[in-house]
Amino acid sequence: MLESLHVSENIGPVAAGATLTSGQHNEVRRKKHKVSLQQLALFARQFVTMLDAGVPIHRALEFYADGDPGDLGEIVDEISREVATGMSLSASCRKYPKTFSLVFCGLIQAGEKTGELSPMLHSLSELLEQEAKLVNRLRSAITYPIFLGLVSFIVGCIFMYVIIPALEPMLAGLGVEPPMPTKILMFIGRFIRNPAVIIGFPSLVALLWFFGPTLLDRARQNPKMGERLDWLPLHIPLFGDLYQRITLARVLFTIATTIESGLTLTTAIDMGRSVTSNIFFQRALDSARHDLTDGDPLAEALSRSGMFPESMVQMISIGEETASLGPVMNRVSIMFADDASNRMESAVQLMEPFMLFGMGLVSAFLVLAAILPLVNMIDAL
Repeated sequence: MLESLHVSENIGPVAAGATLTSGQHNEVRRKKHKVSLQQLALFARQFVTMLDAGVPIHRALEFYADGDPGDLGEIVDEISREVATGMSLSASCRKYPKTFSLVFCGLIQAGEKTGELSPMLHSLSELLEQEAKLVNRLRSAITYPIFLGLVSFIVGCIFMYVIIPALEPMLAGLGVEPPMPTKILMFIGRFIRNPAVIIGFPSLVALLWFFGPTLLDRARQNPKMGERLDWLPLHIPLFGDLYQRITLARVLFTIATTIESGLTLTTAIDMGRSVTSNIFFQRALDSARHDLTDGDPLAEALSRSGMFPESMVQMISIGEETASLGPVMNRVSIMFADDASNRMESAVQLMEPFMLFGMGLVSAFLVLAAILPLVNMIDAL
């Protein structure tokens, strides 16, 4: 639902006397550079603190790189060397699009042009912290259902691979006819213990894990298939509205941050468009941007696109009338994020009783399938 920020492997020039060897350079290019939103938020916060204290940009980057032995520290160290040679900070960051998003680089570039880099970095840190907060809420909401599903899977595997294989020859030796629940369980057990299934299923999971994202990207390149894939999350029962609100919160917060940073409204719309990959939201924002260039108010342009709730449009209209569009959109984005969080918690609380009930039924069936043959065996004796 929510797009993560990572780094490209392009490594730029470094300062004289500090160049990388060919082997070191290739090793850097091969690294995947996994950088979390929390790390980026911390980097932005520490970086702007050092700038506020009067530390030069390249020295502030060096100080951060020295204190971070991870991938982000390595990236920042490369950027500090490029900045020391005269390259702008935004241009250097653009070499790492998987870590530094279009919004990140755009706000830094705006800060460099206006001489207000420190306020821009403050806005960036707030934006990243908001993103990280939303991601953490998503993870905490799905942790318990995943745990319940894992427990059920482990219990089922124990029955299928340990108990049932030991029970089958015992019943056959005594000539006891297995009851129907046990027959069903035996049939399922024989199927999943089949070598083709044992080898094929993990192989399929591994292939999907490694090649699934690539196949999905290729499917998205087809216009019709990409549109269907983007339509699906918007119309899933219960979760479609949740997905829409999460996306709206990200888009609105990005637009609000861009407006408050002093950039134009059309630029803010472009920034908001860059934080979502859903084609329907992108079309809505493209339509709104086109209407803005024709002189229409933002609220009217967003309302006409059909992807934005009327309550949100009304609040944005009030923000335009009172010349406080940025703060109003910021508050609306927080409202949508909080509402999405509450809906997530409610959905998980609603799922828990059904999952517990399902686990109870499965457990009862497994126990019944294991105990009934024993009862028949005792009767046969």
